[in-house]
Amino acid sequence: MSRIKYKCYTRWNKDHLICLCKVGNPACDRYKTCEIEEFEHEQFDDIKGCMKHRKYKKEHGVVKQI
Repeated sequence: MSRIKYKCYTRWNKDHLICLCKVGNPACDRYKTCEIEEFEHEQFDDIKGCMKHRKYKKEHGVVKQI
């Protein structure tokens, strides 16, 4: 499995992720108020389990599924 890195804009409401856009997204008009985060994942590693999660939160600078 290969590891893929993404740079994304994120907006948070305290510790809860409310918006995530890939850097360079032409549809995002709020990027000036966002933080840039870098995400890394193994391609296709347990994709079905990952898609079951609907909520995410930020803990110590790390995005986690809840």
